[in-house]
Amino acid sequence: MPIETEIKFFVEDFSQIHERINSLGYSCSDWYFEQNLVFDYESGALRQKDILLRIRRGLADKVTLKLPADEINLTYKQREELESELADPGAMEKIFNCLGLQVWFRYEKFRRTCRLDEIKVCLDILPFGYYVELEGMEHKLNRAAEELGIEYEQSSIKTYHELHQDFQKESGMEPDPNFVFSAGQKEILAQKLNVKL
Repeated sequence: MPIETEIKFFVEDFSQIHERINSLGYSCSDWYFEQNLVFDYESGALRQKDILLRIRRGLADKVTLKLPADEINLTYKQREELESELADPGAMEKIFNCLGLQVWFRYEKFRRTCRLDEIKVCLDILPFGYYVELEGMEHKLNRAAEELGIEYEQSSIKTYHELHQDFQKESGMEPDPNFVFSAGQKEILAQKLNVKL
């Protein structure tokens, strides 16, 4: 099963990153909007085993299964990953429901994906901040971060769900597994980024 290796960086904005991406010759998508549904049994059996099952609507509709990697890596987030495009995400959601799976939480983001050689750079705007996610071969990720001018001190191997939980605690907010934009936030960002919702 393919291994996904990634690391995330919190940033204040993307202005410097955009300049570096352009100068380095990355090929980038336009900005787009993503909606994600994470599924689990009522018992929480999947999250107890650190398994993520997700339907994503975005640039392409996909179903994703992420499993823990055999070895623990403290520098990068590594998961075994299986992913397939979906012709009908609604039908897949009904299939999951029939199998006893329910939506555990929902999350949204605006994303721009850039690629150069074997490195994938995702610029992500979430309801709680701006992040750069680097994905690729482990020995190339440090160099990619340096070339993009990203400080290692800003890095995290946590999932966006875990980072959102941290944000809620630091902000004194009531715990909520969901992180979605308000209708107003979504409209403003869509207009700013020229994204069709």
